[in-house]
Amino acid sequence: MVSRVFVDTSALLAFLDADDLRHEATRSAFLAVADEELLTHGYVVAESLAVARRRFGVEGAIALLADLLPVISLIPVDIELHSTAQARYRASLPSGTSLVDQVSLVLIEREAIDTVLALDPDLAAGGATVLPEP
Repeated sequence: MVSRVFVDTSALLAFLDADDLRHEATRSAFLAVADEELLTHGYVVAESLAVARRRFGVEGAIALLADLLPVISLIPVDIELHSTAQARYRASLPSGTSLVDQVSLVLIEREAIDTVLALDPDLAAGGATVLPEP
């Protein structure tokens, strides 16, 4: 049975950055789940592209677009998902949990996703198994 794995911005960026101390662990985790159904949402894509372009230049954004995103299925953020995440974001202020992470947490919960590819500790709060292991 193929499991569903949510992919976060933090994992995408660590995969792209060979100088990141977590690059190899992230790369290994990606390879370990390569045969699973990889999922993310549009807010993660937008955040990842913006940060990749700022950190790594055009080449980083192109690598993300050409090499990583094509193997990850995109789940749309509908109005209900956005509204629920926005309410949680507002309720969680002044914590550091971003709106993008709140959308991710609501999506992980709604879709009953049990594995997350992320380096962001906020996503561990959802109860899913987080890869790579710390």
